[in-house]
Amino acid sequence: MNAMTFPDTISATMAAQTERLTPGDPLDADAPFDEVVVTTSRALCRLALIASETGSRFQREGEPHDPMAWLLAPRRMFGGSTALEACLKREHFMRALLLHGLSLGLDADPEDIDDLLNDNPNDCDTGPLSLDQGTAHPVSPVRLYTASVLRSASGSMLQAFHASVASSAEECRARIEARLGPAAAKSAEIRVGFDPAAPMVLALVPAPLVKVLRDAERRSAEPGYADFAVTIEHRVEA
Repeated sequence: MNAMTFPDTISATMAAQTERLTPGDPLDADAPFDEVVVTTSRALCRLALIASETGSRFQREGEPHDPMAWLLAPRRMFGGSTALEACLKREHFMRALLLHGLSLGLDADPEDIDDLLNDNPNDCDTGPLSLDQGTAHPVSPVRLYTASVLRSASGSMLQAFHASVASSAEECRARIEARLGPAAAKSAEIRVGFDPAAPMVLALVPAPLVKVLRDAERRSAEPGYADFAVTIEHRVEA
């Protein structure tokens, strides 16, 4: 009797998802049987950013792989889903952004990517208040704050990175508002310190500036860094 072979579970799952999620020709007109995807403007921004980063990385590195093919192929890092579907969710979006930002190949085990994303001891460090020895009142020390902005409105998309030496997150947010406007300031994700592996850093900050930001983080209390501020923005108009 002839022997029968079966694909492993992951391969079978990925093949099934590929068949289910492969979209029709984008040049064709919409059809009644096209799959309907319900999403949000924020999720669409994530997908647009990953598409942009994929193309930019492949061009920068001379990668022969087609960016569109990468977006449409099932990946281990997305649990067998394609980037087209998975990157609508923040968890998978962050994985893809790190993969391309650090040039980690075309796919990776999700656990390995998550370990890199979580390898940041300062994520929850809002910084304790220190007491001035001459008074009984708490004093907020100046330090480097960094912020990421990702928002879309009225047919445009804004990606921005901001860093400045400030005494509080509120002061940092006020500087973002002065530079990018109140809507961007409201949506900004602000943290204490500089993380070179943060997704927006990988996407926007050039390597020479990374060293400058690391120096600013270490020396933020020095008078020469009192007015230190950097803003990098990238806008896409529809």
